[in-house]
Amino acid sequence: MFIPLFLVAIDANAQIAQTIRGTVKDAVSERPLPGASVVLLDTTNFLGAATDIDGNFRLEQVPIGKVSLKVSFIGYEDQILQNLTLTPSKQLVLNISLNEKFNAVEEVVVTAQRDKANPLNEMAVVSARTFSVEETRRFAGSWQDPARAAAAFAGVSGGSDERNDIIVRGNSPVGTVWRLENINIPNPNHLSFSGSTGGPVSILNNNVLSNSDFFTGAFPAEYGNANAGAFDLNLKRGNNEKREYYFQIGLNGVEFGLEGPFSKKHPASYLASYRYSTMGLIGLMGIDFGISAIPQYQDLTFVIDVPTRKKAGRFTLWGIGGISSIHITDNPGFNGGEQEERDQKLGSDMGAAGLTHLMFLGEKSSLKTTVASTVLHQWQEKFVFRETDSTSVSYLENFNNNVTIGASLHSQFNIKLSSKSSVRAGVIYDHKFISFVDSVYDYATASHIVNLNQTDDYGLAQVYAQYHHRFSEKTSGNIGVHGQMSTLNTSFSIEPRLGLKWNPHKRHSVSVGAGMHSQMLPALTYFYQTYIPSENRFETTNRDLGFSRSVHAVLGYDWGFLPQFRLKVETYYQYLYEVPVEPTPSYFSMVNAGENIGDVSVRDSLVNKGTGQNYGLELTIEKFFDRGYYFLVSGSVYNATYKGSDGISRNSAFNGNHNMTALGGYEFKISPKNTLAFDSKITWTGGARYVPIDIDASSAANETVRDYSRAYEEKYRDYFRLDMKATITFNGKRASHSLALDFQNVTNTKNVFSQNYDVATQSIVTKYQLGFLPLLYYKVEFR
Repeated sequence: MFIPLFLVAIDANAQIAQTIRGTVKDAVSERPLPGASVVLLDTTNFLGAATDIDGNFRLEQVPIGKVSLKVSFIGYEDQILQNLTLTPSKQLVLNISLNEKFNAVEEVVVTAQRDKANPLNEMAVVSARTFSVEETRRFAGSWQDPARAAAAFAGVSGGSDERNDIIVRGNSPVGTVWRLENINIPNPNHLSFSGSTGGPVSILNNNVLSNSDFFTGAFPAEYGNANAGAFDLNLKRGNNEKREYYFQIGLNGVEFGLEGPFSKKHPASYLASYRYSTMGLIGLMGIDFGISAIPQYQDLTFVIDVPTRKKAGRFTLWGIGGISSIHITDNPGFNGGEQEERDQKLGSDMGAAGLTHLMFLGEKSSLKTTVASTVLHQWQEKFVFRETDSTSVSYLENFNNNVTIGASLHSQFNIKLSSKSSVRAGVIYDHKFISFVDSVYDYATASHIVNLNQTDDYGLAQVYAQYHHRFSEKTSGNIGVHGQMSTLNTSFSIEPRLGLKWNPHKRHSVSVGAGMHSQMLPALTYFYQTYIPSENRFETTNRDLGFSRSVHAVLGYDWGFLPQFRLKVETYYQYLYEVPVEPTPSYFSMVNAGENIGDVSVRDSLVNKGTGQNYGLELTIEKFFDRGYYFLVSGSVYNATYKGSDGISRNSAFNGNHNMTALGGYEFKISPKNTLAFDSKITWTGGARYVPIDIDASSAANETVRDYSRAYEEKYRDYFRLDMKATITFNGKRASHSLALDFQNVTNTKNVFSQNYDVATQSIVTKYQLGFLPLLYYKVEFR
């Protein structure tokens, strides 16, 4: 692994150069802008170019390192892009969007230094930011996982060290929707549980993503079927001029990727990336890790981008997929004095593939349509091996196998009415075909009882329209409506959305957003079956459940108090209603779905009568990477409560009350072409809520019994973790080598994971999360 670092022959006096190229387009219509000027800043020699008829530009022989560009076009606001990373192994390919001036006929120069935190979607004015691949790649402890990186943002926290569930403003992780290439996709994580949105290892990673948007509330009308947050992800397009490759190895996988043109005569390109579990690969070699459970997973991502003649538009074929499994053995326990071992096998398979077509309809409008197919397969087997002095038995205690196959369509129309106004409208349809099986071993009859055996299909139709208007150079707003209907039970909702933004000064802005939102429950909820003893049959009792609904209101203030520095404050209120709860007085509510290690608990005969509320204050102080360093400090204080069918107001399972993240890093040159970077992150959040254990009842039952009358009254102690990372990068003429040491939980803090009753010791046993873990990564990019 270390050998390539010492084989890079680098002449310290030779200048290594690379190419910067890309496309300049209108931010609303996405039409290319021919004749736009692109100039390299901070250089002694002038280097610039003008875009051609297709909006393409090219700057050659640019010295590697940090570069800044100024982009301008008549009638449009100038844009400055700062501190872009240029390496010898990859061309820097940019897609730049310019906003038309408020009064395009006036010869007034307006220069907008691009705020790296502002979302790509101009309809979003509150609770949204760009997920920058280059910025978040630096974050210590993120595992190159977009979900773990997003946990550093204000109002967001992770569920646990073991998983990457996203908890937004005290909401259930189930309330967050994943969108990829304009299509809503199933859980994009390995080893995921039914109904969950997270997992231990992400199928997506920063090597295949381009800049994306992340929303934490009051999102625009085009996003539906979500009550908490939305992750709108975009895949990279391959380089359509040069073939480029990378190889990476670390604890989370051995990975290889390639991209390039199909032909020098055509601008079509491809990109592909494949990863295999490092521990699984070493296990196949027969090497013993000394542990019983080795995760096996592999995943693949591809993009084929084909621009055609102007009238035919642009076609993009894309896909992601992953398969994973784990066998957990040697888990001894006791049951009624007998020696017992419980083994578990579980796994999940996920895939999504689609075809996107972008066509321009005249000079100011476009139509983007995506059709896709998705699949999610989640399964679990639990075995029991029981032994006494005279007998030994083994049996399959529990088995479930859940498959969901989807067909999706999203068609979006954009039209630019003027320099002040634009309209976006679209239709989304997702159809699901499900097959759910669940069985439990019955000790009395020594046979399996099938609790669930359902095969069915249903659809969710969504439509939206939104209007964006610039009232003046300082004030803009948008108004929209989102509607959705389920074919499962004809539940429907009409959801108005509103956003306003006022810039009293070029460095200050005040924004407000509000809207209604609704969401279908995890599919397993609707098909859950209840056993009717008197009739010896099962009945589906949740099929007629309606959407879980919420109202969001957000007020924000943003201050760019220095170049590259930013302070942002947001306060919010969210009211949840028609949340499924039990028909008889109970603490249970689907507000807490996913609290049990991501697994979604389901009850029968649920009714839409529960409520909840979340409110809080968030602060972000941020310095974007410039002059060799960056930092991000985010914090929030909040309260998240709910009422079940018993009418008692309780803390939600995700009400940690506070969270704070402080991260930063410094990068300096150790030679003209090589760098050394140090990054660190501190995470401090309120402890997880839990249901306390009734020791007396547990002792009598010989198993863990919890006191649900005191559900979520108490928290585990606060979560604290310090991560540190060091990265050294060597740049040669055709390759870049990076070696990183990522130290997770440097202080080896014992953060509580769970508590259970131990029958053997008749006491409560505490399990802890990830201890100190050093990770080593090596990556080479070459051409």
